[in-house]
Amino acid sequence: MKEVNKVFEAYENETFALKLERDVILVDGPDAGKYLQGQLTQDVLGMKEGESVWSFLLNPDGKVNAWLRVSQISENQYLLDVDSDSGEAVTERLLRFKLRTDCELTLEKWNGVTIAGKDASSYAGNLSLRQIVAQTAWHKISSVDIIGGDIEALLQKFPEPKQSSDFLRIINVIPKMGTELHAKVIPAETGLVEKSVSFTKGCYTGQELVARIDSRGNKVPKNLMLIACHEAMSIGDEVEIDGVSIGKLSSVASEGNLTVGLAYIARKAAASTEGKVKGKAVTISSRQDTFSVEEK
Repeated sequence: MKEVNKVFEAYENETFALKLERDVILVDGPDAGKYLQGQLTQDVLGMKEGESVWSFLLNPDGKVNAWLRVSQISENQYLLDVDSDSGEAVTERLLRFKLRTDCELTLEKWNGVTIAGKDASSYAGNLSLRQIVAQTAWHKISSVDIIGGDIEALLQKFPEPKQSSDFLRIINVIPKMGTELHAKVIPAETGLVEKSVSFTKGCYTGQELVARIDSRGNKVPKNLMLIACHEAMSIGDEVEIDGVSIGKLSSVASEGNLTVGLAYIARKAAASTEGKVKGKAVTISSRQDTFSVEEK
């Protein structure tokens, strides 16, 4: 759909700032790295100081507890940041497996800013114990998250984009905790395994399911897809192809006459580029698509 491409193109020429709220967990102590290595899907022990990576935290059955960013501050200090209001569940899950381990977990709520667009990359910088500076997970818009510290000057320096942060999250096909990410979802369905999982590290909680699905070519019953439409859509609406429901909208946001949403779409229809929601035509795109479908 042309309107989606136009949104991405606008960020090639302008720079914007969006308010950001994240739950942040400090993992601090001599066993911090070893402990997280056994809990997260990423190779934590392979990280360098000042590095940030995205990772899943899984339940023992291999399904998603959380998708988060882990940042190494020093040899024995890591910051985990996750969607706002998800930190308690993440902390509870981590503490469940913290046995005879010399490290402490501290949960806080941090404010931040996302710098997006033309000059965003110039704001990439060093991490500290009180500030996370790292690339966002958006794959179509250059953007940097700055979480913690004094962010007011940045918010005043750049205008807010006309699109909401939720709209931008959706068009970049990024799942959200509590909507697309929950205990019934497996990592391969989200489209984020390549970004978030190491297949060369040692064992971690929930590894068996991830490895088994990878050995089968990541073929899963459903995949997270972007749904775009010129008509109104609502969370819970069915996405249909040839009159058959293939998924249900879990997130929706609008800007002007463009409404976008996310839905887990049945694998049998994953190659489709057109469908209907409430009888209205929609386009269906994966995270890997270039969003070049002609305007309907």
